[in-house]
Amino acid sequence: MIEEHANGLLLNRTTMLGERNWRDDDTYKLIFSPNGHAVYQFQGHNMELSDGEAMLLNPHEIHKQLRHTSEKWIVELQPAFIAEVAQELSGSRVDPMFALVACKHPLLHQWFSTTRLYLGMAATEKESALWLENSWIQLAMVLLRLVPGTHSDKWDMKGYEPTVHIVLDALKQSYQQDWTLDKMVQLTQLGKYQFSHLFKKETGLSPYSWLQIYRVIQSQKLLRHTDASILSVALEVGFKNVSSYHAVFRRIYGQTPGLFRKSICNV
Repeated sequence: MIEEHANGLLLNRTTMLGERNWRDDDTYKLIFSPNGHAVYQFQGHNMELSDGEAMLLNPHEIHKQLRHTSEKWIVELQPAFIAEVAQELSGSRVDPMFALVACKHPLLHQWFSTTRLYLGMAATEKESALWLENSWIQLAMVLLRLVPGTHSDKWDMKGYEPTVHIVLDALKQSYQQDWTLDKMVQLTQLGKYQFSHLFKKETGLSPYSWLQIYRVIQSQKLLRHTDASILSVALEVGFKNVSSYHAVFRRIYGQTPGLFRKSICNV
C-alpha cells in the first residue's frame, strides 16, 4: 500500500523486506516495525528495531535497510511541513534535527493501527486523502513530543507503565547523578532482569541508554547558551569523561558537540 499526499507519503509493505540499496532521502523518514525484527545500516553503526519500535531519520540521513522479518511502515514527511508544525508549537524557526534513537510509545502504535484500519475502510481516494491530511498533523505533533531532538530539551514520558514512569521521573529529576542499574532497581519492586526487560519493552531503549541520550539532550542548552568547554559540558550533564559524551552525541546526531555548537551559532 502506498498513499501520497502533499505533506508526505505513507508506505506499508509485507514483501520485498530483504536488503535494499543505500538511500539519501530529502524528507524526514519514520520507519516503524509493528512486529518482527528489522536492521538498518548507517555510516559507522547499525540500528535494530523490534516489535512496536520506530526510528525517525532526518533529511539526507544516509542509510540502508538490511532486513525486515515481517512488516514495515514508512512515513516520509516534508521538511517544510515539520518545520511549520514545530514553529506553530514552539515558535522556533529552526528546522528540527531529531536524535537517531529507537522509540516506542503507545501513541505511535495507536496512530499506525488507527490509520491502517481507517484506510482499509475508506471507500474513495478522496476519503483517504482527507484522512491523511488531518492525520499528518497529528503524527507530526506526536513525533515532536516523543522523539528527542534539537527542537526541545524535554522528553515526554507520559503513557508508559507506572513502574517505568517512576524511574523515568527520577532520572529526569537527577540526570547528573551517577546512576547505576542497582540504584534504578531500588525504585521498583522488580529484579534487575525483570526491570531491564520491562524498560526496554516499554521505551525501546535500555535504562542506561535512555539516561545517556537524555543527558545529551540536556547538554544542548549549554552548547547553545554558554561558551563552556566541551569537557565542562560533558561533566555538567553527568558524563564521566568527554569521550563517552562524544560517542553518544555522534551516534544520535552524526556529528561532534563542537560541530553542533558551530552549526547552531550560524543559524
